[in-house]
Amino acid sequence: MAKQTLSRPLMILGAVQLIESLAITLPISFFPNYVVSLGASVASIGLFTSSFMIAFAVLAPKMGSLTDQYGRKKILLAGIFGDVILGTLTGLVPSWEWLLVIRLFNGAVSSAAMLASETLLIDMVTPQQRGEASGFIMSMSMVGRNIGPMVGGAIQWFVYSRGATELFSYRVPYFVDSVFAAVALVVVYFMIEEPERRGGPVREGMNGKGVKIEFTRPLKVLLVNSFVAGVGVGFIIPIMVLFYTDRFGMTPVGIGTIISISGFIGLFASYVAGKYSDKVGRKPLIAIGNYSSRIAGALLPFTGSTTMAGIVVTFRSLGFNISMPAFRALRADLVPPEVRGRMFGLFGTAFTAGSVIGPILGTWIYDTYRATTFNVLGVAVPGYGIPFFINAILGLLSTTMIMLLIEEPKEEDKAPQFAR
Repeated sequence: MAKQTLSRPLMILGAVQLIESLAITLPISFFPNYVVSLGASVASIGLFTSSFMIAFAVLAPKMGSLTDQYGRKKILLAGIFGDVILGTLTGLVPSWEWLLVIRLFNGAVSSAAMLASETLLIDMVTPQQRGEASGFIMSMSMVGRNIGPMVGGAIQWFVYSRGATELFSYRVPYFVDSVFAAVALVVVYFMIEEPERRGGPVREGMNGKGVKIEFTRPLKVLLVNSFVAGVGVGFIIPIMVLFYTDRFGMTPVGIGTIISISGFIGLFASYVAGKYSDKVGRKPLIAIGNYSSRIAGALLPFTGSTTMAGIVVTFRSLGFNISMPAFRALRADLVPPEVRGRMFGLFGTAFTAGSVIGPILGTWIYDTYRATTFNVLGVAVPGYGIPFFINAILGLLSTTMIMLLIEEPKEEDKAPQFAR
């Protein structure tokens, strides 16, 4: 099974995911400073992130439909080519206004590349290999995301230490970003061949406009779950740094170390868990991963030391990475191939909408109650833990919806690899 699943095309697609993730996260460590250097205010920094995410959310279904209509590889190439051009322009912008416009376009082309890549992955493997393939791709993507900020920061520091101006040192990593994207573009063009579909030409049987999506109860539950997952990510990411600072007085270096270590430990679980879900089913892995992850998140505010907090965060990351490959495979099992791109786009929109709302609500709740302590049945409950508790409750409820309302399809009922 392993040899059949991790075929040469899939290994190449995994390498492309690593390169793309690395390119996307390269500027994270200095992006706010770059925005301010171009004349924007600190208060407006969030607008640049939101513009990217909003463009992604709005256009994801359309980009998904285009992959159904014209094929995965064409849209993937178009998206990566857009990354090359926009990455270069990001390093050349004369003002923050131009940067904001480019971020909008970047959200659009990123949605094209990510959705085409995910649907192409599902087209490449059989239903019995989806968990393993999803786990492998997710692991490769996480490697890129984890090392990207470190690589970007190292490039910026190197350029600045050689006598360049601070503003120029922020620009150079974007050119490196474009080089990485260009490498991915060449690899996809020459080394990945889109599989032939049984249903005839893409323009006939796979046209997203010509095939109506039937929103069954399982698909509705998965859409709700995607939104809740997005809210959860948005809730936790911005306040995690605040929590470590308020609770333990940690420095950014220490915070980054905990997050990176927990991320790397979690990624090793993705491939194993995905492969195991092909054998025992998707729902057991989703339950084990999601329930443990959400409970760990609820316990985090009660930790009394950085060591204990690091252990809890690691368990939280481990649970998340156990559940995600199985969750993606379950989506692929339930979505007909004729509308796979468009439906995956709707999942992406739901997740992104949640991740836009999450930071707004999470930071407001955290700031409102961070200095308050509540007495609940004789137990002192810190107010800064409220966002963690809300996130845990939402996750537990949405996971329970999957367990109760979705019947995992039998092998013969799973969505086929291609259109029939």
